[in-house]
Amino acid sequence: MNEFSEVFFKWKASRALPVCELPDGYSLRTYRHMDEENWFSIYRAADQHNRVYSSTFREYFGANTDELSQRQFYLCNDGGEAIGTATAWFNDDYHGERWGRVHWVAIKPEYQGRGLAKSLLSAVLHKLEECGHDKSYLRTYSMREKAIQLYLGFGFEPHISNDKDLVIWQQIAKEISHPELASYRK
Repeated sequence: MNEFSEVFFKWKASRALPVCELPDGYSLRTYRHMDEENWFSIYRAADQHNRVYSSTFREYFGANTDELSQRQFYLCNDGGEAIGTATAWFNDDYHGERWGRVHWVAIKPEYQGRGLAKSLLSAVLHKLEECGHDKSYLRTYSMREKAIQLYLGFGFEPHISNDKDLVIWQQIAKEISHPELASYRK
């Protein structure tokens, strides 16, 4: 499998939104002024596949702090340190339509594997629904097997738009055993 193949997932509003409570000692808050540095710190620690620069935040989210304060979440430990982030964003032209977007999900490595991403995903999906998005998607890469398993287990499904997407998902289905992928195995 091409280790950098983009893969897309979709979530339909007709599906019941999961509620995932945070474990004791963690809290969730929205964007605050100057959180760009927290976002950058989380990504620099969590993402070994993409190059993230101090300018990346503005490139993807712009400077609309009102929008960010409603749509961007930070997961904090018991000391108040931001250790994870995810954003309930949008794309006005995803396959010619306006879709909600689960965007830039990341948790610092030392906090991964504790189920915390589920709480972030739950908050983001609830916010997307609150913002009026009746369909949402997310993007990751084929080499992120743990993320793919998380999203499949959470209720996302592959979003296949063309033959190339289908081939990528067939390859993933050979490497990841998940009921949602059974129909992609040859």
